[in-house]
Amino acid sequence: MTDQIKISIEGAVAILRLNRPEAINALNPEMMAAIHEKLSGWAVDDDISLVVLEGEGKRGFCAGGDVRWTRSAVLEGRAEEADGFFALEYSVNKMISTYPKPFAALTHGVVMGGGIGLAGHAKYRFTHQDSRFAMPESAIGFFCDVGVQSLLAAVPRQRALMFMLSGDVVGAADAIALNLADRAVAAAEFETFRGQIIGAGNSKNAGKELEDLISAGDNRGQEPEFCQLADAHAASFDSEDCSEVIGRLVQDARICIKLERIVNLIQNRCPTSMWVHLLSRETACRDPKIGAVLARDLRLAHLMVRRNDFAEGVRAVLVDKDMSPCWQPAVITEVNRDPILTALAG
Repeated sequence: MTDQIKISIEGAVAILRLNRPEAINALNPEMMAAIHEKLSGWAVDDDISLVVLEGEGKRGFCAGGDVRWTRSAVLEGRAEEADGFFALEYSVNKMISTYPKPFAALTHGVVMGGGIGLAGHAKYRFTHQDSRFAMPESAIGFFCDVGVQSLLAAVPRQRALMFMLSGDVVGAADAIALNLADRAVAAAEFETFRGQIIGAGNSKNAGKELEDLISAGDNRGQEPEFCQLADAHAASFDSEDCSEVIGRLVQDARICIKLERIVNLIQNRCPTSMWVHLLSRETACRDPKIGAVLARDLRLAHLMVRRNDFAEGVRAVLVDKDMSPCWQPAVITEVNRDPILTALAG
């Protein structure tokens, strides 16, 4: 076990707490191995009736996978180690999605990338009203992985695509509208609410009490403004041509100031990532089962992590922080879709 994971037991409730706050609990191989080990054990432990997942530190639940580590592994000729990490991470995502016991996630602050892959697949998903969700992988030449397409397949096309293409940060109300969370919890009630979750796990009917906690919630006066904006421009997302979708959004942004910021984000993202998001969305809508989505994610991860765009994107955003990646290709109309389609088809 690693000290980057904290474990505690309260009655019949097992609590797993991500404990790398200096990196906003960014996930590395050691953490994923520890999570896999503990969840596997609790699944067959008759003394455990509920598993709760949390994150240490004020800044957030989890900033996602440690992509700097992944980049270094690939650049140093150890791409197979990156492959192993993705396989382990995705196996944990599937384990959570299909867990045989009640599984609750209580998130706060930053909930991004691999953090959504952990919490989003939980059966009961509670989040702080001020939390911030994002899948910003298109900014680093990667893609929306960790099985999130399985969750987004249940929401309207325009919402899913705008979320993935832009990589924008959304609040708790939008996370609920995007099927990434179930209930927002007010700041003043957050610690007390945690006690209610533990109490539910120690009751005779944990699942029913957790369902009641979800049903009793509301969006605390917050509106899903991101999803509402996407809905207002739903027609622009109808095309199966990614370049046409972006072109339509550019036109819409000329008369909608709110959309202009989103379009600016999209235009700076990796063009190949854009196509991966659109094509994988279409495939996920035809086959949204978590196992199938994660199998496709693993093939896409093998493809995308080896492309220069990934190394360049991580460099620009997280290493040099000049925010000026040189994408190859730089223009979306020049993207070769064949390798993407091959990966999706298996």
